[in-house]
Amino acid sequence: MDEVQYDSYTTLAYLYDTQDLTMPSSNAQRIGAIAEARFITECLERAFEPHTPTTPMPWDYIVHCPAGDLKVQIKSTSVRDRSAYTVNSSCGASVKGHMSDDIDVVGIYISPLQEWWMIPRYLIKSKTIKLYPENPSKSKYKQYQNNWSVYYE
Repeated sequence: MDEVQYDSYTTLAYLYDTQDLTMPSSNAQRIGAIAEARFITECLERAFEPHTPTTPMPWDYIVHCPAGDLKVQIKSTSVRDRSAYTVNSSCGASVKGHMSDDIDVVGIYISPLQEWWMIPRYLIKSKTIKLYPENPSKSKYKQYQNNWSVYYE
């Protein structure tokens, strides 16, 4: 190993060793990170290519799949309110808290059930998305429960 390469590795190791890494992430951040990791895994298992934008965008991934290149926003929830799981549809990079119309698909992961809802963005009209996994008669989005067909159409 040459001297320059060794010095850069030593500097990098020193930076990691001296940084304050004790600040814990919130439970919500962990749930979101788990959902995103599972989304990437699901995509790769289906032979889709998920790509993360390098700058802040209203979507989390551009997924290259049989339907083309789709912009996907990932949401997750773990809390059940009565019979529904509720998700806020607003995004951090959005205008006035509204989900961008540039998004093609909203992927929602319900962590206690370990299931996905893949909802086309144009169907989402409100800031709150209510999902009723056990009550199909109440569920506006039931057909998108564990349904990845939007990536094949």
